[in-house]
Amino acid sequence: MAYYYFPDYDKCIANIPNSVMKYFGAEAPGNTLPVLDEHLDREYKNVVLLVLDGMGITILNDLDHEGLLRKHQTDKIDSVFLTSTVPATTALMTGLQPCEHAWLGWDNYYKDIDKNVTVFLNKIQYTNEPAADYHVAGTLTPYKSAVDRINEAGVKAYVSSPFAEPNPDSFQKVLNRVKKLCNEPGRKYIYAYWPSPDDVIHKTGCHSEETKKCLKDMEKKIAKFASEMGDTLLIVTADHGLIDTEISKLQDHPEIVDCLERLPALEPRAMTFFVKKGRKRDFVKAFNDVYGEEFELITKDHVLKKQLMGTHPEHPEFRDMLGDYFAFAKENMSVMFDEEEPWKAMHGAASFEEVKVPLIVIKDFFYLGTDVDAYVEEALKRLEKAYPWATRERMNDHYSYKIEETDGKKEFVKDYTWDDETSNRYAEGWDGELFVQQIVEDHRTHIEWQNEVKEVFDVRPEYGVEITGWYLESFEFRLHKLGGYSCFVQAGDRSAGASRTFFFTPEMMSGTFEEFLDSNKELFSGRFGLDKEYMLNFKGLKEFLGFRA
Repeated sequence: MAYYYFPDYDKCIANIPNSVMKYFGAEAPGNTLPVLDEHLDREYKNVVLLVLDGMGITILNDLDHEGLLRKHQTDKIDSVFLTSTVPATTALMTGLQPCEHAWLGWDNYYKDIDKNVTVFLNKIQYTNEPAADYHVAGTLTPYKSAVDRINEAGVKAYVSSPFAEPNPDSFQKVLNRVKKLCNEPGRKYIYAYWPSPDDVIHKTGCHSEETKKCLKDMEKKIAKFASEMGDTLLIVTADHGLIDTEISKLQDHPEIVDCLERLPALEPRAMTFFVKKGRKRDFVKAFNDVYGEEFELITKDHVLKKQLMGTHPEHPEFRDMLGDYFAFAKENMSVMFDEEEPWKAMHGAASFEEVKVPLIVIKDFFYLGTDVDAYVEEALKRLEKAYPWATRERMNDHYSYKIEETDGKKEFVKDYTWDDETSNRYAEGWDGELFVQQIVEDHRTHIEWQNEVKEVFDVRPEYGVEITGWYLESFEFRLHKLGGYSCFVQAGDRSAGASRTFFFTPEMMSGTFEEFLDSNKELFSGRFGLDKEYMLNFKGLKEFLGFRA
């Protein structure tokens, strides 16, 4: 592995509840998620956030590509750090980043009682002994949830979870409660949570048959729920993903344990260490001798400087929880200190598998009614955001759309008419949102072709660039006759080639040049060395793209 994907806190799960709070007129403590804001563009009766614990992107990808969840995946976003149920579900419930809410991991250190506490269970770490005669985390690091804030704003909000009354004890019962609440009068927000597939993955592995069966069963139940919901926006996501792991027992290394004031806190794949006075040098050497290839050991100051656990103001308890050193897995190892049977998969660190989670948005079937023009107009609206020159007249006239009734049931239909006037009919069971997405895809390339290139600005290095046998043949910015800019990139090897065109939306170009580069991280990733710094320093590019000097 050895690749770190620390969360982008401008595009992470903490932004989801902020979008919902803003939508309902409640005070949102953080930034919203723009891709979700776009879907919250009309007055739904119900907004439901369903969190499936552990269903990261790589786990979701084991489901059928044509199934409900993958077809409705709108984007992939980041978890928070640590990629653990405690900080991540707290972020999803509050809109706060881990540094703000200070529920950092499964086991937190609390200076007030000088103990490591298993947060949700309120037990002293690795024991069944109560940490205090009060709930430690809830007392020392209390928070206000999105449900609380929305209720205070005068809109009804509820929770459906096995850990909240009436404590539904199966996934179907969680959905049944959501359905019952949705059918009640009035606008409302519902936060729903279920601890699978995480519980199954821990025991059987990320891609086991048991995990796949669990996912398919949940998808089937969600599909039934979605087919019956009305005037509802259903958002499905996860708190984190998981990675198959190897377990190392810390007690097997007394040279490390002897340096510590207490056991490591937080998670087996990302942990904090409180080191005895005068033993820091011994600890660093002992830890790196044993785990140097598997873990990155950094100081508390490094965690704070890099803002690994968030970019917002810190909770007063936060820094005391971090200890002297912090280590996170850079491979697939986890470190534990108990005698229980080791789990097959874990989470908590910063691998792609643990950090990346899906954003899935499902709307009721005919969410814009049964006039097909409403869906065409919605598709055109989305095309116009990317291509301001898009008009109804510029859409590909080979396509036509309608809603037909077949066997007493309405369905979305598209026809493609060829130049010889023969036609093909397509009815693929689209719901309204998928039908809009299909219309957008039908016309995207045709709309691009409508806007010819007016001027080209080449930024390819004079010395040429080659990477893993591929030669960069083109990297040019283009100004178009009908307005707007794009970038054309082409690379090839001895036997093959590939190219991509990136059109820049007006929103991308509305800020500064540096903000424009930041909003196109995929394009300026530096794969051919042409990264943000290269573009910032390329003479004339800023002016060509219309940014002020």
